[in-house]
Amino acid sequence: MLYDSTLKWDAIYDVVVIGFGGAGAGAARFAADKNAKVLLIDAAPEGQEGGNTRYAGGAFAWSDNFDDLREYYKQTYYPFKYDPKALDTFVDNVLQMKEYSQKYFGITAQYTGRRPKGEYPEYQHADTMRSQTMTKGMYNGGFWKLLRQKVYERLDKIDIWFSSPAEHLIQDPESKTVLGVQIKHQGQIRNVAARNGIVMSCGGFENNPDMVQTFLGQGSLAPIGTLYNQGKGIDLAVEVGARLWHMANYDSHGFSLNEGKSREKFAYMINWSSLFNGSIFVAGDDGTRYYREDEEDRHGYKYNHGNWIMQPNQNHPHIVMDQKQYNQLAHDQTDKSEQIKELISYAIKADSLPELAAKIAAPKLVQAVEDFNYLTDVKKRDLILNRELKTMRSFAAGPYYAIPIRHNILHTHGGGRRNEKCEVLDLENNVIPHLYEAGELGDIFASKYVGANSIADLLISGKIAGENAAWSKRKVMDFDVISGASQKAELKTDAHNSLTDFVAGANQGIGISENGINDVPIVVRVTVTGSKIVKIETLQQKETPNLGGKAMPILTKRMLEEQSPEVDAVSGASTTSAAFMQAVQQALANIKKDGSKK
Repeated sequence: MLYDSTLKWDAIYDVVVIGFGGAGAGAARFAADKNAKVLLIDAAPEGQEGGNTRYAGGAFAWSDNFDDLREYYKQTYYPFKYDPKALDTFVDNVLQMKEYSQKYFGITAQYTGRRPKGEYPEYQHADTMRSQTMTKGMYNGGFWKLLRQKVYERLDKIDIWFSSPAEHLIQDPESKTVLGVQIKHQGQIRNVAARNGIVMSCGGFENNPDMVQTFLGQGSLAPIGTLYNQGKGIDLAVEVGARLWHMANYDSHGFSLNEGKSREKFAYMINWSSLFNGSIFVAGDDGTRYYREDEEDRHGYKYNHGNWIMQPNQNHPHIVMDQKQYNQLAHDQTDKSEQIKELISYAIKADSLPELAAKIAAPKLVQAVEDFNYLTDVKKRDLILNRELKTMRSFAAGPYYAIPIRHNILHTHGGGRRNEKCEVLDLENNVIPHLYEAGELGDIFASKYVGANSIADLLISGKIAGENAAWSKRKVMDFDVISGASQKAELKTDAHNSLTDFVAGANQGIGISENGINDVPIVVRVTVTGSKIVKIETLQQKETPNLGGKAMPILTKRMLEEQSPEVDAVSGASTTSAAFMQAVQQALANIKKDGSKK
């Protein structure tokens, strides 16, 4: 929206960051370190912020050879164009990621050992790109919590508003400078000015079906990350005249279960080698095979006549198997056995292949099974898709089974075009003053996605955008603020400033764990009489209601019965269970230390 003299500002900050994911956390942190007063907003409610970073493994790219790494990236772009300055800046920063980890987090990054020859080992210098991590384990929320903590350590400089989506950017009609953001906060529209800069770090559009159809040409993709990436950054960029780029690029992890839900289960099942080993294949809409089932997933990209492309989207594909395969999977003993057993519980059963074909609306399924058997029994080679013969077994007697699945989407890469300083560019490739961008919204990846690079990018672009946004600009206009953030209670930060308000009396102790599923710490109070635990109270938690929320009362009962915090984890809620045990152990230790804790 365009600024005019009738607009009144509700608050003024040096920097406004839109989106509290990994890139936004970095932008806010580094802007604050440049002595900027920062407003950090997120559309998600507290406890669900974090964007896709909260679901990420946490591995980031690293290398020690600029020229080789640059050539490797150029091959992943081919035949797409790229911005040489932006790419060189990114490559130069990737080489410094170990130092970044030590300097800004005090952690020595460790090599993950994953894909030692790179995600595309066919390319020259593929082994120059290695992945590092700052946290133990992957996909456990540890990386997100590390970034979030750096924001919470700076709450004297950073205000946080949850459930506060950006509605519009406010732009000067003459200079095209972005002056502020219109935000819906606590049900009211607030106009917030930014003296020096605004950082858009609000993620992609994977949860916006219209944008997915328009820009990706796909009609049925299951999001496997946050549900709050709904493409608002695209609307904001277009609103102020930005040029878009990389809009058709996205990545996935193959398939998820298809229950027709907003977020489906089993996003990584395409990588389960014990699943696709036997009389089993993936059937497309008509029942025929359309991709190599045993091929390693490369974030959704599959081999195609010398190139790797995002596999064609089917509207209702299925995993199809016979009774022998079903029995094999039901007795699977691999590390994926629990997931596999749950997965096959969703199977549709039929006594014959024609009956199964009718049930799943796959008219060529019978022929597809005959072709599969011909390849395994007669040709001894998969002439169609080059699946390894040792993973194939002819279909035998029924009954037969089909599991409905969906192609999924991890995140998109499109957004406003940015330069090496993370400044957003207009249609003539001129800088839009005071507007910056970080993270997967408009990142530099034009074609294929290479694992560990979005994490590297959010660390790199978050720092660049935050520091540049904090830099004091030439005065553009006077802001007439009618109600500053420091003057109105409802404009204060929503974030927790302290956890010291929890009180423990005699024979009680407080225990806190930040290692649960949710980012809000689990807080417990334990009461003892002599050496006996008589009471365990949960004072604060925002774990998943149907898993962690149900697990904690069960754990409390077990601990009281067994008089120990070391009990068996509740099935399906292992992360919450471990965190709850940690909090109880800490509470007991606090009693032993000083008898009470305030």
